[in-house]
Amino acid sequence: MKKLILSLFILLFHIVFSQQKIADRYQYSQPQDQSVPPPPRVTFPAQFPDGNKAFLKKIDENIDKEKLQDIGKNLNTEIILKIDQQGNVLNISTFGKNENFNKEVKIAAIRSTQNIKWTAGKNSQGEKVIDIVRLPYRFKNL
Repeated sequence: MKKLILSLFILLFHIVFSQQKIADRYQYSQPQDQSVPPPPRVTFPAQFPDGNKAFLKKIDENIDKEKLQDIGKNLNTEIILKIDQQGNVLNISTFGKNENFNKEVKIAAIRSTQNIKWTAGKNSQGEKVIDIVRLPYRFKNL
């Protein structure tokens, strides 16, 4: 009988006190550094000169369709661009399921942004800030 009561007590103790995750306890114990400012909030996102749809059309023009013939019919990726305060493209990344398609879209995006200044993103005070632009790209292979 004592073993049964002890077993139930241990089980109950485990159930009651295991609700909080270790990661949660660790995060609460970390002091917040008040000297680090929060990231800037972009009220007006960065844009391609004629709009982001024009940028996607330019990628359609610059993409090598011959290399995409054998990959598949419907291809998707996400283009992520980092635009600085002067409108220069600092970095281009592509994320999707097909690596060959990602590479081709990245090459086309680099060609599409060469020597072109973007309209820089602005915060709520009107100051130009570094912005991250995420654009989905879809290609239908006929």
